[in-house]
Amino acid sequence: MTRLTLASMLAATAGSSLTPDFVFAAPGDVAWELIRPSNTGIPGDYTQVIFIDEDDSPWVGGYVTFWEEGGMAHFDETNWRVLGNVDCNQVVSPRFNDVVKTNDGVMWIASDSGLLRFDPTQEPWCVTRYHAGNTPLRGNQITDLAIAPDGSLWIANQEVGGSSAGGLGHFDYINNTWEFWDTSNGLPWWAGWDWVDSVAVQADADGGHTVWFAQDSMGLCSFKDGLFIWYGSATPPDLDPLPIGLVGKSAVDDAGNLLLATDRGLATRSAAGEYRFLGGPPSSGTSIARINMLPSGRVAYGTYGGEVYLWDGVWNHLGNWGSGNHTYAIAEESTGAIWAGGIGGSARYENGAWQRYRLTNTGMLDFFTEDIALSPTGDIAMTANAGPGTGGFDILHPDGTWTNANIATYGLGLPWPYPTDNTSALAYRDNGNLLFAPTNNGLREYDGTSSFIDRITDAYGIEHIAIAGNGRAWATTGRAVAFAEDNDGVWSEQFGYADGVPVGDMAGIVADPIDPTKVFIGAQFGIAHTDGTTWAMIPRESFGLTLDTLGHHLYAFDVDANGAIWAGCGLGLRRYDPSTGTLVTFDTGNSPIPSNFIFDVEIAPDGSVWISMFDPNFPYPGGVAQLKEGQWRVWQQGASPLPHNQIWDLESRMLANGDYQIWIACASEAIAVITVEGDGPAGCNPADLAAPLGILDLADVQAFVVGFTAMEPIADLDANGVFDLTDVQMFVASFTNGCP
Repeated sequence: MTRLTLASMLAATAGSSLTPDFVFAAPGDVAWELIRPSNTGIPGDYTQVIFIDEDDSPWVGGYVTFWEEGGMAHFDETNWRVLGNVDCNQVVSPRFNDVVKTNDGVMWIASDSGLLRFDPTQEPWCVTRYHAGNTPLRGNQITDLAIAPDGSLWIANQEVGGSSAGGLGHFDYINNTWEFWDTSNGLPWWAGWDWVDSVAVQADADGGHTVWFAQDSMGLCSFKDGLFIWYGSATPPDLDPLPIGLVGKSAVDDAGNLLLATDRGLATRSAAGEYRFLGGPPSSGTSIARINMLPSGRVAYGTYGGEVYLWDGVWNHLGNWGSGNHTYAIAEESTGAIWAGGIGGSARYENGAWQRYRLTNTGMLDFFTEDIALSPTGDIAMTANAGPGTGGFDILHPDGTWTNANIATYGLGLPWPYPTDNTSALAYRDNGNLLFAPTNNGLREYDGTSSFIDRITDAYGIEHIAIAGNGRAWATTGRAVAFAEDNDGVWSEQFGYADGVPVGDMAGIVADPIDPTKVFIGAQFGIAHTDGTTWAMIPRESFGLTLDTLGHHLYAFDVDANGAIWAGCGLGLRRYDPSTGTLVTFDTGNSPIPSNFIFDVEIAPDGSVWISMFDPNFPYPGGVAQLKEGQWRVWQQGASPLPHNQIWDLESRMLANGDYQIWIACASEAIAVITVEGDGPAGCNPADLAAPLGILDLADVQAFVVGFTAMEPIADLDANGVFDLTDVQMFVASFTNGCP
């Protein structure tokens, strides 16, 4: 359609009283989600408990020490799903010590801060917490749990932090009744020392049951019919053998046999009190860290060096489960497969081999995500580093599964053949291929197979990647150098200052939303507009920046659908329209933003402008803000779910239901996602205002005319609050350009 025809349509409808069914999203309600290593995959590489469910699916505990985050993850052979303290505030401590499951399907979790009741059939996943403040428990640390034949829970209790508080608890959860014993009312330890480390319940041949519990310093005790017997006292019972310790967790097998340490070595005790001796475990060179009775009646132990031994009539060495470090958990599937865990995550043993599962191959790897890329297929890629020597990138897929690329995926991820441990930049093509830059190692492409394609093999440190509207990919280093594909997809074109690359540290690359052959390349001292042949410079002075100070540098920018450049600097947010030369400034003096230092700018699908701020001066105010139709909204750490005020990347994407998301890379605090409520699917460009979306027709013209006449926001296309010829010209230009 020509401009003349469109102008005629505008004139013809100027007096129309039609009210078309147009779509316009005002600032909407928002919902938050946090995506972190501690709530994806196995939620940490410190595993203290593994529970195998009836269907043989594992629940693997894990936590991250520095952040004290985690919980336990359930694996259904496809996805890992986490119950933990990131998404459930009743999980006060992520350190889980034991898990049992009662006949009603409820899981009971022994944590370092209380007994947790968890029903996995209830959404959203969370827990009810029982602790010293709302029960007779003397301490908050629950170290072990056991289920009695009557279904009630027996609890080993102590306190974290050196307190001697603790004892033996009994909870009849059906009737909500509690019993508790410490040295003040029957526990036979030395007075004032109340810790209990482990507990087990064994059904007796006479139909009753005996509670066995132990503490490392005090030894073993039993409790039956109100009578305590302390086998570690100065005058122990005259028994042969003499039981002296309760070994491991879940110390009773499916046949009712109890695993005990005796004065004659390891033994199993039947319900009738008969002992069977296992013989001494073979020497492993390192001390035993965990011994567990398994449901099948076999016994396994793991060492502080990660070695695992299995007793099945004789002792056999199963090898090292992979960490070469402490073993804290051992479990068994009904198939006979063995799980082990400790420092370094967990592993499953079957058919003579161990398969590792840990942060590096099950979920998000890095709290310090530097760059995010959003694919048109729904994938989300992010930079990833676990520490010196291990890193690459992670991809979150729409079904909740993850693909990891690093040197520690143990056959469950992508290889990482580069001499670096992170990625500095990422971008998706329209076909879903991922361009990624191994830090200081050029540029590669991932096409969804198990291998990577070399694009730039020299050791350039690529910091920014973007795809122009015509599909041509561009990249820059941190300073002075830009690259582009030629017509054959070969990265043969390189540009420098002499070509027109702007001076200073690079601020980014942005595809021109109007001309598909061009991009904008920004740096501290200006922004170049180029197709690789012609270069037009927009100097920083166009943004009112004239001094050689931090405040007068450009740090980030984006370009809206009308070609206006929104730039972040140290003096606030600037909107510059190259077609008119007009400049609008937003700063702490005329807006609620907490800092003038703007480090990210993102134009969202609804046309609103999102920025991140972080002031270099104490107390370092910052956060994220949205400007839409002259209205500001600001989110800061402490006053919102935003986990950190310093932001390293902002990206946006449209959702099928008309909502959109802002993905926020938070320095040291992983990723926050804001979902903004929309009013249905958005149009293909600023002129696509009415249904059917994706088609520019008379309904769009009518929507603009009605909105313009009534001075409604739908027609204020430059979002400056003024309804004038500029809005008409912008509508005409967008309508003429058509939908992509």
